[in-house]
Amino acid sequence: MSPFPFASATTTRIGITGLSQAGKSTLITSIINHLENARRGSLIQQAVLTDVAHGLWRRDAPHAFDYDAGLQALTHRPPYWPASTTDWSIARIELTMTRSWYSSKPRKRMIELFDYPGEWLMDLALLNLDFPKFCQALWGWCSQSPRLELGNALIQELAAIDPMAPVDRSYLSQLQQRWTEFLADCRLPPHQLSRNLPGRFLLAGADFKPGDKPFVPLFSTKLAGGAVPDKFPAQSWGAVCAEHYKAYRDHEAKPFFEQHFKQLDAQVILIDLLGAMTAGQEALKDMRAALDSVLQPFRYGQDHWLGRLFRRRIRRVAVCATKIDHLLPEDQKRMQSLLESYLYETVQRLAAEDIDVNVMAIAAVQSAKLHESADHVQSLIGRDKRTGERIRFTPPHLPDNLPHALNLKIEDLPQLSPPEGLDRVQAFPARRIDQLLAFLLAE
Repeated sequence: MSPFPFASATTTRIGITGLSQAGKSTLITSIINHLENARRGSLIQQAVLTDVAHGLWRRDAPHAFDYDAGLQALTHRPPYWPASTTDWSIARIELTMTRSWYSSKPRKRMIELFDYPGEWLMDLALLNLDFPKFCQALWGWCSQSPRLELGNALIQELAAIDPMAPVDRSYLSQLQQRWTEFLADCRLPPHQLSRNLPGRFLLAGADFKPGDKPFVPLFSTKLAGGAVPDKFPAQSWGAVCAEHYKAYRDHEAKPFFEQHFKQLDAQVILIDLLGAMTAGQEALKDMRAALDSVLQPFRYGQDHWLGRLFRRRIRRVAVCATKIDHLLPEDQKRMQSLLESYLYETVQRLAAEDIDVNVMAIAAVQSAKLHESADHVQSLIGRDKRTGERIRFTPPHLPDNLPHALNLKIEDLPQLSPPEGLDRVQAFPARRIDQLLAFLLAE
């Protein structure tokens, strides 16, 4: 059954995903909350949204997003952040619009938010790669810092394997498990790298069993060095890994995009740009390369199946940097400017393909409040996520301009809990959720 049963022209379908730890579940919960409170929050300030009377979350959607769990987390005492996505889901919101002059009946509009893990989005990079090219691409990443230092022993073992030699299946399974652990380490502080493939090794979902057909990239010069043999012997390392990789690419990654992406009208990609700034230059480079990779299909021509898939419907893309509330007001403005500079080439390339792109710095739920002392010194107040204690802190200042080489590193920011006192019947405090919805829902 299609996850999008409504064929009405009044249905807008929006894909929402995010690179690691960007706060996607919180954003979706906040969007539903703001639509439920359309007349009581900031949405009425946007011309596109002034005729939204209210929104109704539909529990009857297949694979329904667990809005109840999001509300329970944010309104709990003490509050906590909603759990991260582990599979795909749909949040369906029925909007009642104000009556038009020519009709006494309220108008309806359906919004569907297709929520899926950012780890799966990264698998887009695999769809045009055969196994040798997959190995070459990953060798290009793993032969350089910081991945080389982080996974040195594993990388050396993968380079020592002769792809023509008979496979040791028990050892292959062990290597796959170690590769998965390596990917998990790569995306955590202090490195915070974004290109971690294959994505479903990190987050399998309900239907994929990584251990059924294990594979790993092989870094022998016969593969990673470009000297690819015409054929691998049967039951060799190269043959088995190539077969299992192809099954993953063609029967796990590709069908997901074919089934779901052709239904979408718009796409939101969340990034933790502040987190990458605290990690430094390599994290910033890796995140931008990851975004370029996943947005590449929008630039394919109609003669390419990926081009036909992505250009058929998706006309709007929003790339949002989260947690802007962790900065002082002047630095929030700088953050927007830095984000625009960071993604300048990406936006220009998509604009050339008639894709409407918007980059914006947002806060799905504002967890820090501004404090100004008697002598006009600004700081922020929030609750420490680890201790639950109320803290006051001065966040790092951002530069006016982004260095072209991305050699930028800022001090660490505190991990904050959601604010206390949130209530479903009031729009949650947020930054620029109204602007994001206005962009996505514009006719």
